[in-house]
Amino acid sequence: MASPASPVPGGRKLVRRQLIVDLSFQLRALLPLILFVVIYAALLAFLGLAPMQRAAAAEPDPGVRAILRAQLNTLHFYLWPLLAVSGLLAAYYSLHWSLHVAGPLYRLHRTLIELVEGETRPMRFRRRDEFKVFEEDVTQLSQKMKLIATRNRDILFAVHGQVKKLAERLAADEIIARADLDEAVRAMLAQLEKTPELGGGARRA
Repeated sequence: MASPASPVPGGRKLVRRQLIVDLSFQLRALLPLILFVVIYAALLAFLGLAPMQRAAAAEPDPGVRAILRAQLNTLHFYLWPLLAVSGLLAAYYSLHWSLHVAGPLYRLHRTLIELVEGETRPMRFRRRDEFKVFEEDVTQLSQKMKLIATRNRDILFAVHGQVKKLAERLAADEIIARADLDEAVRAMLAQLEKTPELGGGARRA
């Protein structure tokens, strides 16, 4: 992915915008428009303007020929800038539309990376973004990952406490009764057998 448009939000609104988020994807999105403009300009030049120029050049009357050439020059003067401006406006619109595709994909990419790294911040979409269906899915995934991390940490602390107590008693050359040892082992096994409840929430169709 390209450089970030804005950091993945953590409860704050997405306010910063950048027209180019994923350069390669957005350029590929422009290809159909570029091909259309090139083909349209070629057809206009070879099938429209070229025959008119040939007809003007073949006109035997010099006065009429001069008028036709002046009209063709005026047509060139207005037509090509208008076509260029229209193409630029269409390109800007295509880039703006592709931003609503590339932006959510970038934020999804960043959110998944942060989930792998242990961060569990929610993913937010702007009003006109595509793929809004993933917002709730990623939020649920973040919540479940946070639940797993919290539960595993609690289990680790509990088991560590039991092991530490046994280690301290052994370090003091204390004789540990079989009953105390069995109780400590059962307590640790009970902690290790705990698993986060990952269910809940109706699945969407």
